[in-house]
Amino acid sequence: MRQPDRLATAILVVDDDDSIVELVKAFLENAGHAVFVAGDGDAGLALFQQHQPAISLVLTDVEMPRMNGLDMADRILRLDSDLPVLFMSGANAAANRGYGCVAKPFHAADLLARVGCALGAVQGIHP
Repeated sequence: MRQPDRLATAILVVDDDDSIVELVKAFLENAGHAVFVAGDGDAGLALFQQHQPAISLVLTDVEMPRMNGLDMADRILRLDSDLPVLFMSGANAAANRGYGCVAKPFHAADLLARVGCALGAVQGIHP
């Protein structure tokens, strides 16, 4: 089972919409998280493999070019089955596969609450 350091809150954000990436990155960094960003599933998977021990959460869109978010999440979870994954859209497709979702559009507080819950569940913290 994954035992992350409580201070290790690096988050991989994957979305092909640059404006969403910049907004989410700002929300997360302002909340004290380190953020890695990628523009599609292929780049997200490569970035995860490069920084795997440091990444505590994946936050991704569903529909993206090359590799979609669901396929990327499945591949990442083969490498780290305890890693929390949240989707920022496509609630039905992602939820049907057991993933947490944050429906777009969202407010910073909503996103940060979902991120906090996901990280807390992994770390044994129950908000």
